[in-house]
Amino acid sequence: MAVKKKTSDSSFLDTKALGEYIRNDASSRVYLFFGEEEYYIEKAEGALKKKFLTEGSEAMDFVKLDIESKDFTVDKIRENAEMPPWMSQKRIVLVKGSSLWDKVDADELSEYVVSVPDHAVIIFSTDKIDKRKKSLLKAFKDNAVIAQIDCLDDEMLQMWIIKNFRSSGITISTQTAGSIVSRCDNSMRRVTTECEKIKLYLTCEKTTNVSDDLIEKICPPDIKGSVFNITDAIGAGNAGEALRILDNLIVLKEPPIKIRFMLARHLRQLMCALELNNRYEIMNRLGVMQYVADKLLNQSRGFSLQRVQDLYLRCAKDDMEIKSGLLDDRSSLESFIVSACKRA
Repeated sequence: MAVKKKTSDSSFLDTKALGEYIRNDASSRVYLFFGEEEYYIEKAEGALKKKFLTEGSEAMDFVKLDIESKDFTVDKIRENAEMPPWMSQKRIVLVKGSSLWDKVDADELSEYVVSVPDHAVIIFSTDKIDKRKKSLLKAFKDNAVIAQIDCLDDEMLQMWIIKNFRSSGITISTQTAGSIVSRCDNSMRRVTTECEKIKLYLTCEKTTNVSDDLIEKICPPDIKGSVFNITDAIGAGNAGEALRILDNLIVLKEPPIKIRFMLARHLRQLMCALELNNRYEIMNRLGVMQYVADKLLNQSRGFSLQRVQDLYLRCAKDDMEIKSGLLDDRSSLESFIVSACKRA
């Protein structure tokens, strides 16, 4: 088995190490994938299918079991794994769902992962694991390859975008790549989709440069950037500009509840910037890139800590009243902006 690259647990592979293991070894009969980044989890599942299944044999030599289904049991896994492959090197059983740790009998599954037959590969794919169920986790650690596949951070996604475009002879600035990341909420699937869309557009336009204007034209709205701009307008007491930006987001069918959530998150980051007042400490505390830390620092100079705290508490209060049916979502956002600008 390949040497495992450390993540939060030294026995877990990360995305890169998992890819290397599947290409160069893949001798394990049991795999456990968990984490937030579904795109790379599905890539890993696909890589194992490609490695062990003969082309055209998926209907007979591959089965997917849904953890969430009412009739899911460990016996279902056993029944499918014990059946030998018809045309392929291995028979693959994919056990997928969000509640593996809650749905299975831990002792029964712990016992089975030790005795999976040589002709089978079982892939367990779930969003998270419960480390409190120590016997089950130990059974996986002793008998399986475990990979924790979380979302890439902003900087890594930014680098991926730049390299992806460069391989196609397309130029893009670091800041513009960061804008794509911001618009895609750090989802690799969405980033990949947007990059392919941009490439098709550039091919039609017969150009090889990704500009900010192009991103504004064909990509989803940058809610994070818009929230920055709304906060700038609030700091300057410019209610008209803040409301204009809000209207643009709503015209683009961004739900007010999402805008409010992003605004509250931004206010929390702004409080952090005011308290730390240091670019590198902000980067470390919030896990953001340097240019984001610099923007937070610059913006924080227009606010006092007390004012940002008051705005955040108002956001939280409005959110509770909306959920209680006491306020309308959009009008409360508009009222919040006007009130915040008056205080400026």
